[in-house]
Amino acid sequence: MNKGFFSSDAQLLEQVDKIRQIPAVIVQGRYDVVCPMVSAWDLHRAWPEAELIVVADAGHSMTEPGIRSALINATDQFAAL
Repeated sequence: MNKGFFSSDAQLLEQVDKIRQIPAVIVQGRYDVVCPMVSAWDLHRAWPEAELIVVADAGHSMTEPGIRSALINATDQFAAL
C-alpha cells in the first residue's frame, strides 16, 4: 500500500506458494483500522496452513494485552519446533 518492499499490493497473496511450507501464525486485532480484518482473512484463505488468530478485544498495537499474548504464544510454539 505504501510502496514498501513488495512489487505490488497483491504480491504476498499471488506468491504465497513460495512460503506455504513455512510455519506461520497470523495475529489480527478485531478492531484494527490500520490493517483491516479482510487483509488477514484474505491471507489466511490463500494460506490455510497458517493459523489465524483474531484477538476479539484488540486493535493494531502489539502492546495491547491480547495481541502481545498471542504473539508470545506463537513465538513459544515456534521455539518448540
